[in-house]
Amino acid sequence: MPGAADFVQRTVHALEEGAGAKWVKIALTVFAILALSVFYLVHEFKGFATSQAMDQAQIGRNLARGEGFRTQMIRPLAVGQLEAHGKNVAEKIWYDTYNAPLPPLVDAIALKPFKSSWAMTPRDIIYPAEKILVGLQVLLLLGSVVILYFIATLLFDDRLAVLAAWLVLLCDALWRYSISGLPQMLLLFLFNGTLYVLLRAMLAQTGGGRVGLWLALAGVGFGLLALSHALTIWIFLGAFIFCIFHFRPRGWAAVIMLATFAVIYSPWLVRNYAVCGNPGGVAIYSVLDGINHPEAGHMRRVELDLADVGLGHFKNKFTGNTVLQIGRGLEYFGWSFVALMFFAGLLHIFRKPETAAMRWLVLCMWGFAFIGMSIYGLSEELGVAANQLHLLFVPIMTCYGLAYLLVQWNRLEIEFRLARIGFLTLLFLICSVPIAFTFLTPTTRTIRWPPYVPPYIAVLNAWMKPNEVVASDMPWAISWYADRKSLWLPETIHAFTEFNDYNTFGAPVNGLYLTPISGSQNRLGDILKGEYRDWAGVITRNIDLQKFPLKWATLLGLENECVFFSDHDRQRIAVP
Repeated sequence: MPGAADFVQRTVHALEEGAGAKWVKIALTVFAILALSVFYLVHEFKGFATSQAMDQAQIGRNLARGEGFRTQMIRPLAVGQLEAHGKNVAEKIWYDTYNAPLPPLVDAIALKPFKSSWAMTPRDIIYPAEKILVGLQVLLLLGSVVILYFIATLLFDDRLAVLAAWLVLLCDALWRYSISGLPQMLLLFLFNGTLYVLLRAMLAQTGGGRVGLWLALAGVGFGLLALSHALTIWIFLGAFIFCIFHFRPRGWAAVIMLATFAVIYSPWLVRNYAVCGNPGGVAIYSVLDGINHPEAGHMRRVELDLADVGLGHFKNKFTGNTVLQIGRGLEYFGWSFVALMFFAGLLHIFRKPETAAMRWLVLCMWGFAFIGMSIYGLSEELGVAANQLHLLFVPIMTCYGLAYLLVQWNRLEIEFRLARIGFLTLLFLICSVPIAFTFLTPTTRTIRWPPYVPPYIAVLNAWMKPNEVVASDMPWAISWYADRKSLWLPETIHAFTEFNDYNTFGAPVNGLYLTPISGSQNRLGDILKGEYRDWAGVITRNIDLQKFPLKWATLLGLENECVFFSDHDRQRIAVP
């Protein structure tokens, strides 16, 4: 039939060259992204990976309940800070001053519609609420890539924007952080949004327009970044210095950005001061991480021992972290060879003034972030670090690195289309090696053991009452999975006893939960002489329970590597 043949011909033509081709490409792109997301989540997600992720999530759940920025996790150092400033410990200890406020708030917004996911049962291998929060992080990652696409189209062109977006989507490190529970994807979303606003300010200046509104919005973006992770203030410092010299009128334009940043961020500092007497909260002491003790060692002390801390310690820490970042540079940039080419691209002269200027802005922000990470450190948990900010620069650096490599290829003047395709394919293959190995490596466990076995932690919800406190070497996990108040195991048994005897928290400490964090993950010498040495007898289970305040004990966890002590025999429930 001529009519049918003509219809088929028109349809094929539309799909190949007409308007239909655009929608086919969009549909295939969306399908590929969804397939990548689902496959990564199914293959790799085993629950949250870090203490900070669980800590922020339990605060987010409290926010969703309408309880405000309250925490169920107690740091002994916070007790000392409150006492030093004459605060009521029993009242103020439940107001968190360690975490940045925006990640818990975003978690609360995601959890609010799903109240049925808040309670974890011993039958749940992966906490349902974690699936919701990780799904949000993946959406933030994809949203960040969309913003990157628009940035790249303004800096370069559509084709490079598409290629760069796919290179970013194939970065294994970004996906690994998106399922860790850490707020890095929220940071990336806000960072890319702030970059877009700054780029608009540059375009406005180039076109003779006003930049004040754009810089004010950039200040808001940096303020939100600081409310998501205080270490990003170092990124803001880099951007602020750049803006002083780049925008006109010189200095005044940067002041606009500083003013809006202060308006956004300062209320949180005032709130912390009202709660604990220090605008930095208990988080201010994170700078001591790695000086005589890890951060955990300092947080478990009621009073800081700064007698042996001097400038030499900070110098050694700064030097060590600087060497670490340089030595592991490729790893911190997600093993993206193209992203690292950003630094080589600094030698190239770009024609567009905003493209040339943006690279110096990126370099300035990254340089200050590097300094901040050297000062505070990059302590890792299960392969991810809460302070890892290099990751934020991977997408924008990938754009510049790819542009530089394409320029060098064009200079070879190889007029052979297949050769160009082969060159691009090689770049993609190199950058996708880590994610390919991730997919090809078989998954051995469905949980992050050691040290986490969520069902054996969730059981404490039934064993402990809401007004009781459990001391533990993983209080963040008890607060999150068991939804019970938890005290970070104090440095000494004496401090633990005093907390209970003097009713410091307005609630009795009637439980003690020990895990491989203080036990089997350490050598015997580390247990006897390390951070938990005062608890060595309890950890090695050589203590006489009749002489211990908590006289009832039961084994939990895989291969009974966890132990729970209590003041009496608690009603037990079935644990799968």
